[in-house]
Amino acid sequence: MSSSTTTRGSRPRSATTALALATALLTAGLATACGPDDTSGGTAKPLPARTTTAAAGSTATTPAGKPGTTTVGRTAYWGGLRFDIKTAATAANPDGTGSTITLATTVTNTFRTTPVTGWPDIAIDIAGTPLTGNLGTAAPPTPGASNPLPITFTGTGPLTLDGASLVLGAPGQAQAVVPLGSGGRAPVTLAPVDLHATAGATLTSGRLGLTLKSAQLRADVGGGNGSGALTLGQRAVLVLFDMTGKVGPAGMAVDGTSLRLKLPDGQEVGPSVAPIEAIYPDRPTRQDQAAWFVFQGATDGDYTLSVTDPDHTAPAATTVLHATGVAASGPVN
Repeated sequence: MSSSTTTRGSRPRSATTALALATALLTAGLATACGPDDTSGGTAKPLPARTTTAAAGSTATTPAGKPGTTTVGRTAYWGGLRFDIKTAATAANPDGTGSTITLATTVTNTFRTTPVTGWPDIAIDIAGTPLTGNLGTAAPPTPGASNPLPITFTGTGPLTLDGASLVLGAPGQAQAVVPLGSGGRAPVTLAPVDLHATAGATLTSGRLGLTLKSAQLRADVGGGNGSGALTLGQRAVLVLFDMTGKVGPAGMAVDGTSLRLKLPDGQEVGPSVAPIEAIYPDRPTRQDQAAWFVFQGATDGDYTLSVTDPDHTAPAATTVLHATGVAASGPVN
C-alpha cells in the first residue's frame, strides 16, 4: 500500500505540479504574443533610437529635431589647415534647453615647417543664421601633424542638418563651405592647387641662387602662420625654397625686390611676404624660405617666377609654374 494519502479539500502532489506547469506555459505564451509595439495590453517597450548613416559626401540626414548621425565625408581647407569632416551628429541637450550638433573631424597642418597659431572662425550657417562652434581647449596641430577635433554647436531649439552648412572663415574673407545635409550653401573647398615645377631646380642670378622645394596656388590665406586671410576671388602663390649666396666679406642683403611673379594674363606682381636675410661667406645658405604673391583673378596657365641678384646687374633667372583646376577650389572673381 502506498504511503501517500489525500485529505479532503487538497490535491495530490502530482496534480499540483501539473497545474503550476500549465500556468507557467500559459503566461509565457501570452508574453510572446505581445511585442514591443503591441498596445493591446501592458506597457509597450520603446524602440531603441536609430542612427542614420549615409555614404560619404551624401546628403541623407535624420528628420528635423531627431537624434542621429550622418556621414559627411568632405574636406575643406583654411589657413594652412585641412579639415576632414567625417560625421555630423544631432542630439537633444540633457537639460532640455535645446540641441547640439557635433562634428567629428580630423585636422592636419599642411605646412611642413610653419606652425599655425590660431583657428579660423568656425560656424554652422542655418538658413543665414550663424551658430558658432566650440573647440574646447584644442590647439592647431604642429607642422605636418594630424589631430582629431570634435566641434560642437549648441542651439536653443531643435537643430537639423538639412539646410545647415559648416563655414570656415569670417564674413568678408574667403570662406570654405561644407554642406552637412540636403540644401544649404554650395560647397567650397579652398583646396590648394599644386603648381607643377621641377623640384630641386636651382635658379641662379649673379651671386644669388634659389633651390625650389614646392609651389602652391592658395585660395585661403596669403601669409604664413595661417594669417593674411584672402578676400573673395583673391589667390596667393606660395613658393618654398632654399637660398644660397656666393658673396665676399661684406655679405649680401636679400629681400622681396629680388623676386617677381608673372601671371598668365601678363601681369607682374611682387611678393607680399618675402625673406629679409643677410648672407655671409660663413653663412651662405638660408633653408626653408617662403615667398607669398597675392593677386586677384587667378586662372589656369603658366606662372613665371623670376629671381634677380640684389644689385640688379645680372640677368634674371626664371622658371615656369603651371596651374590647372584653379576654379575648382573656389570663386576666382
